[in-house]
Amino acid sequence: ELHLEICLKDLEEDHAGIPLKKSDPVVSYRETVMEESDRMCLSKSPNKHNRIFMKARNMEEGLPAAIDDGKVSAKMEAKERARELADKHGWDKNEALKIWCFGPDGTGPNMVVDCSKGVQYLNEIKDSVVAGFQWATKEGVLCEENVRGVRFNLY
Repeated sequence: ELHLEICLKDLEEDHAGIPLKKSDPVVSYRETVMEESDRMCLSKSPNKHNRIFMKARNMEEGLPAAIDDGKVSAKMEAKERARELADKHGWDKNEALKIWCFGPDGTGPNMVVDCSKGVQYLNEIKDSVVAGFQWATKEGVLCEENVRGVRFNLY
């Protein structure tokens, strides 16, 4: 910061000779994933009886923008949203019907998708997974900035 202040002072006094307007940056940063994770992440319940497997991957090109524009949203009927995702973004229709939530704040361009097959009682942990997902996408792991364009697949 000191170096930047010195450069700005030199620019203002020595080079430009006029007062400069300075303000906070207006760029908002986002964290994302560039490709599918090569590792399956595992979390165990405190009693060690239950396991959750998850992988993160980037969303298809244009899908985060479609979510931001409201073309795909949590408020849409599930079948309508599944048709939109299958037709325009190449999703499997069964996976598109099993979207648990969008985040952060229930509307953002990230989602949890239940890709499991034949798992019983998975809905019992849904609220806990959704709460953790909302927190993780609001405060990303690297810079504590919002996460954007990430699909979390639950296995």
